[in-house]
Amino acid sequence: MKRRPFCVMLAAIVLIILCFVREGKDPVTYDGEEKTLIGQVEQIRDGGERTSLILRDVAEQGVLFGGKIQVYEGEGSENRRIKIGNIVSVTGNIYSFEKPGNPGQFDEYKYYHQAGIWARVFSKSLTIQDLSYDAVGQWLYEARKQFYNAIMQCLPEEQAGVAAAILLGEKSGLTSEMKDLYQENGISHILAISGLHISLVGAGLFYFLRRFVMPMKGAVLVSVVILFLYGELTGFPVSAQRAVCMTSCLLFARFLGRRYDRLSALALSACILLLERPELLYQPGFLLSYGTVLGIEIFLPIWKGEPLSVHKNEPTTHFQNYPFLGKGQAAFKKSQVLRETIGEALLANAGIFLITAPVLLYFYFEINFYTAAVNLFVLPFISAVILLSFGGGMLAFLSVQAGRFVFGAVHYILTYYEWICRFMGSLPFAPWIAGRPSMWQIVVYYGGLCVWAALLMRRPGSRRGRWRLLAPLCFFAVLLFPFGNRGELTITNLDVGQGDCACIRYEGTTILLDGGSTDEDQVGKYRISQYLKYYGVRRVDYLFITHGDADHVNGLMEIVQDADHMGLELGAVVLPELEKADAHCQEIEKICRENGVAVKKMARGGSLRLGDLSLECLHPAPDYNWQTENDYSLVLLLRCGDFQGLFTGDLEETGERALLEAGIGPVDYLKVGHHGSKNASSEEFLEKIRPRVAVISAGKNNRYGHPAAETVERLQRAGSRIFCTKDAGAVTYFAENGSVATYKSLEK
Repeated sequence: MKRRPFCVMLAAIVLIILCFVREGKDPVTYDGEEKTLIGQVEQIRDGGERTSLILRDVAEQGVLFGGKIQVYEGEGSENRRIKIGNIVSVTGNIYSFEKPGNPGQFDEYKYYHQAGIWARVFSKSLTIQDLSYDAVGQWLYEARKQFYNAIMQCLPEEQAGVAAAILLGEKSGLTSEMKDLYQENGISHILAISGLHISLVGAGLFYFLRRFVMPMKGAVLVSVVILFLYGELTGFPVSAQRAVCMTSCLLFARFLGRRYDRLSALALSACILLLERPELLYQPGFLLSYGTVLGIEIFLPIWKGEPLSVHKNEPTTHFQNYPFLGKGQAAFKKSQVLRETIGEALLANAGIFLITAPVLLYFYFEINFYTAAVNLFVLPFISAVILLSFGGGMLAFLSVQAGRFVFGAVHYILTYYEWICRFMGSLPFAPWIAGRPSMWQIVVYYGGLCVWAALLMRRPGSRRGRWRLLAPLCFFAVLLFPFGNRGELTITNLDVGQGDCACIRYEGTTILLDGGSTDEDQVGKYRISQYLKYYGVRRVDYLFITHGDADHVNGLMEIVQDADHMGLELGAVVLPELEKADAHCQEIEKICRENGVAVKKMARGGSLRLGDLSLECLHPAPDYNWQTENDYSLVLLLRCGDFQGLFTGDLEETGERALLEAGIGPVDYLKVGHHGSKNASSEEFLEKIRPRVAVISAGKNNRYGHPAAETVERLQRAGSRIFCTKDAGAVTYFAENGSVATYKSLEK
């Protein structure tokens, strides 16, 4: 460490951030009020449904706003004269970014705040106050836009989105399917501008300038400038900032005639970024980018039997000794370059896996054990994709046909990538849903890994202690083992906006009751499945659908229709059994059977028993003459020991009278019918069941005004503790002690 002062500095900065830097809070929460703001255009983002602008130095009536804002131009806007660096005035409705309402849900608020963006504005009018602009920034934006359009002309849409992400870091054209495919196989890093891109640009340019144009020192300076311009061209994500800083250190080491040490360069780049934006330490992109390089730089020398103090001017040559392989090391010789290259690649990927596994599990809740193998097949061709995409894009400016000819090779490589990912994804346990590990598990893992690495570094050339190779597997088991109490019955009403979804978990059994929304897109993918993965749920035993309304169904149908059910194993879908057919339920049954999911029917008197837990159907009877879909809602009574919980779907007063005629007593928990509508939860019904806890599922600012004030008053008179997902987020009821926890901690 004496030879690496930047590493010591980085350790001190990280410690200070962990101790003293916490997530900042908005002084004000914005919910659609109209404002007029003035700011300078920092970025123009094309793609998606509308163009957006990022404004910095934002002020309202001369008072600084405090952070950047993202402005969406109004629909049909024809104002295309805006340039980077312009001062603009925008009038529109301003909204704070959404905080998650469920465990596992993407934290939009934190993501944008870590980028320094405080709010979004949907503009009604946008005018330029100052026409002066940043000539270099605008030129780079135009070049990026033209290059992107050239790629989109030369490749099929899906592959064009991948190529644009790889070359330019532009992900607006990347389809959700391809993004998920690359992420699930652990190769989403190739879609980010990283060390490989920068080293190709920097090393290639430096070699050309040094060899044919100018002396070495001039070549270094020109190469560094162009590296920074390329970083700006790609939007300068964290991975690109790290790579540009490290490559610049390498070039300046050549300039000064000094040795280059990757660990010191890595630490220096991290210090620069964290001093500017300390909140990056909590960002997965930052942790994965630095963890990837750290995994290679720490563990590859250890496994090769080299000390970490080696400083390098050139890339490492193929190593000759793998001490931990014992007698097999004689098979590796200098002449066997291919085998050595494969061996080094596998070991490098193993090092990356060891460092980044906790980060992946903490933020994404699943991991792919085949990632090293996928990278082995993918990475050898990524340089070709970058160079061919660059060359094809340049040719496309002259002739689209010439560009398509070059992009033909890119097409076949990306097709090969897709085939590899789909094949690996079809293998068992790919990916493996493990859930989010607790912080103490992560600390134990990294602590054990440090001790293990220190023991190996003490004897870098020794063959003894090969048993220590099993230690990382033991530490990894600590991350995967579910230490939480899984025996307790819990009922969670998820925050799905204007819709309904309840999840029952008990002794390894998971049951979903409804799952849909009318105001949240892809609620199955982004809320329901993410909640399940957060808790390490790999199988949903039963999916009950109370009735056919979209706000109770569409999220579950997303999961059913997904190619691999979003990584989940599905048991059976349970529908109401009715003699009077319902078209929506018939369509749901058809979709389930087409996607290989079993369908069961349930009517009054039917029940499901799972150990001590039972679900009894109270409504409807098979011959029930329903008039509306809400009227035939499946009503379930959950029993477990002394606990009783009632789930009523969208049942209204007509169905409630049928329940009262059948006889029903007090319950501990009630999922309030029809989102708290005034036509549900009648006085007579509540007087009979007198729920201790009542949970209402409704969306924020919904157009129906749910929950109705009359319903809330009736619940209060019945003596119920009332929780609503639009205010509290996900509401979890713990049957063992009758306590309630809300995700947004509004009530405890």
